Amino acid sequence: MNKVRDFLKRIDKVNAAFLLLTPAIGIGGTCYLAATGEIHWATAVLALVMAIATGIAITGGYHRLFSHKSYDAKPLYKLLMLVFGAAAFENSALRWASDHRNHHKFVDTDQDPYNIKRGFWYAHMGWVMFKYDEKHCYDNVADLEADPLVRFQNRHYVTLGIFIGFFMPTMIAALWGDPLGGLLIAGCLRTVMNHHFTFSINSFAHLVGSRPYSDQDTSRDNWVLALLTYGEGYHNYHHRFPADYRNGIHSYHWDPTKWLIKLLETTGQTYNLRKISNETILRVRLKMDEKRMLRKLASENHRHISHELVASARLKIEEAYSQFRHVKGEYKRLKDAKLHEWSAQWAVMHERVESLKADLKRANETLKQATSEWVRLCGHLGVPAYELVYS
Repeated sequence: MNKVRDFLKRIDKVNAAFLLLTPAIGIGGTCYLAATGEIHWATAVLALVMAIATGIAITGGYHRLFSHKSYDAKPLYKLLMLVFGAAAFENSALRWASDHRNHHKFVDTDQDPYNIKRGFWYAHMGWVMFKYDEKHCYDNVADLEADPLVRFQNRHYVTLGIFIGFFMPTMIAALWGDPLGGLLIAGCLRTVMNHHFTFSINSFAHLVGSRPYSDQDTSRDNWVLALLTYGEGYHNYHHRFPADYRNGIHSYHWDPTKWLIKLLETTGQTYNLRKISNETILRVRLKMDEKRMLRKLASENHRHISHELVASARLKIEEAYSQFRHVKGEYKRLKDAKLHEWSAQWAVMHERVESLKADLKRANETLKQATSEWVRLCGHLGVPAYELVYS
């Protein structure tokens, strides 16, 4: 009996009620509207727009802007991120960022707020449903406390959330005669979706996927989760390079958050976008591959492969890439200068540009050969050869 009493005392009644009632109301209400044929197409579109707006406010605002300072933004952009972030009902930006910074600092330990080693459900949502860190120290977000917009949202987060998250979609849907649908679908159901998409990064992204950049923690890259979370699924990369405004670094990686941040840079709303250099990423990736290959060599007998061969192959790629970048930079610099040169030096510069063009082609071929050798080596040792990053 005492155990039951202690268990009930640990439950955060407000959070638990909200997390249990919103799915019941949102899912149950939507099923009722669907059964009676009363789902309006415009309400469905509104729900999608609200889901994207509040989801991006978490990924682009709460996460990449406020928690990691991976870019800077103008007040209008910050305000929109804070207002729609409140409507996601995931706490204030100040508390969210403080918890998240602790997650990165103490990942997979008892000081990690959503420590995956305490189980899937704890990391997914249990940590929110139980009282934790009631005397929370905000000393790790002093920079955010200095921002008047963040302070304002922290004081009025619940009011903003209710107004933007529930009242606003209800009033908008009332314009086409569907206020109940606006509340149930664009309000409650959308909130539930936002919650579990975000929660999946704390749970699934620490259990399922690949670890191309680091095996020092449980974070994993998972492209399926990226589809659901506006690019947050490349979580192993993010834990290794949290200062990068991107999570998906390849052009084909689904990361709408980075695309929006980059697009708004052209308007001046976002600026100082921080990006890890391709050379740094390449070296980390190669070191991770090498670490896995050396483990294989330590546990298995590979007669024709040695530690020295692996190290030599890695150095060959690094040197080839360094040479490729150097020649490419010189070629671009001289090519740009030639466009503005109309004197007698033009012919000399043209000849030099053509020579560098040939050098660039050779450097690219050398890099391809070194990469192919590395991939073959990985294959022989049964190590996944993830795509390397070049420019």
